[in-house]
Amino acid sequence: MATKPVLRRVLVPATLLTLAVLSTKKVGVLETDAAVRAQVQAGPRIRTNIDDQLRHTPAYASLGLSLLGVRGRHTTLNQALLFGLTYTLNNTLTSHLKRLTRVERPLGNSFDSFPSAHTSAAFSAATLLHKEYGGRSIWYSVGGYTAAGVTGGLRIAKDNHWLSDVLAGAAVGIVSTELAYWAYPWLHRQLVKGLGERTIVVPSYVNGAAGATVVWVL
Repeated sequence: MATKPVLRRVLVPATLLTLAVLSTKKVGVLETDAAVRAQVQAGPRIRTNIDDQLRHTPAYASLGLSLLGVRGRHTTLNQALLFGLTYTLNNTLTSHLKRLTRVERPLGNSFDSFPSAHTSAAFSAATLLHKEYGGRSIWYSVGGYTAAGVTGGLRIAKDNHWLSDVLAGAAVGIVSTELAYWAYPWLHRQLVKGLGERTIVVPSYVNGAAGATVVWVL
């Protein structure tokens, strides 16, 4: 029953995204955004930039484990390529959603709040670590998703994002990695077939600019 694993992979991000949409001011079915922000404003001011580094930690952990000889689902090179593809998809989806939704941030300093890019990147990286090493031990998955959850929590605690932004970011991050792992085998075969067995092209998307990186496999 191939549909069951697919449904399980879709269920979590679909649920997160639904809750996120229902929580936004524009929809307003749930009032969790205002309630959570009230709690944030009542508490101490959080001042840290650790979330800037923490969002990529699970992916770096996966690559580091591979370099240390801990075998994952893919080789180190293929993990790096998958990370590049995942990062590209994640940035593309997140940036386009920000432009489409134009949700104002809690502090009112911009209209690019939904979804949270930090949270999206963190859950994308955590899903990559889960796919590569979750089969070896559940603690790899627990560690990755804990780092992602802390990243999202800090975005709320620092008053940079609404709860709905973080929920949507988690959904987009998970979907980005799922799409990358689904597309990579076919993409790899096509590129190898078209460019030769030792050349691979990885698409990139940075600051609104699309491009590609050519990798020579030794």
